[in-house]
Amino acid sequence: MMLITTSHRPTRRTRSFGHDLEKVFPNSLYLTRGKKTLQDLLMEAYDRNYERLLIINVWKGNPLKMTFIKVDPEDWGYLGYLYLHGIKLQREVGFRDIRPIREEMPLVVTTAKRVGIDHHAFAQVFAELTGGKFVPRKERSLLGIAERYNTDVLSVIERHPRGMAINFYRLDVNKEKAVGPLISVKIWIMEDGRRWDYKEALSGRKKSGQSRE
Repeated sequence: MMLITTSHRPTRRTRSFGHDLEKVFPNSLYLTRGKKTLQDLLMEAYDRNYERLLIINVWKGNPLKMTFIKVDPEDWGYLGYLYLHGIKLQREVGFRDIRPIREEMPLVVTTAKRVGIDHHAFAQVFAELTGGKFVPRKERSLLGIAERYNTDVLSVIERHPRGMAINFYRLDVNKEKAVGPLISVKIWIMEDGRRWDYKEALSGRKKSGQSRE
């Protein structure tokens, strides 16, 4: 699915985040960056038959940005970026020693029930960024969706007080609780011009409310 790494000189928390993502993106690999250049990483990803490269950027000790890159020696390019409020690691939500999935299976991206149009749009964007499969939630259970698409891994876009959140389920580990990591997103930007900003969206809702008064 993808090669996961960090910017140069990552913190311990950022490396742990990378390892957590390796456990929820099927058939993916976390690679220590070291002195590798972007070109080195792209060639490494290509040699391992990955379609995506994910680079986690650090700011003041914490993961700040996730950069997704399409892997293609003749047409590689940036796909988009997620800017983060914060994260909760798997160990911080009560799960340790989860093993990566070393086989091909789809990452299904869906939403929590009864969320807004922005959440549905972001679910589709996240599927594009990761190479996952977007599936509208409707009234279906996560277990039902997983059985329909023959997977153990789901990414669920949820409400969050300061934007949106991405949560992950590994149904082979626990069929009821999310295993994390929990990722709070404040801004997403796609290279084709699509974007969403929590502060802009909040400001728009406030202006809409004032206009109705």
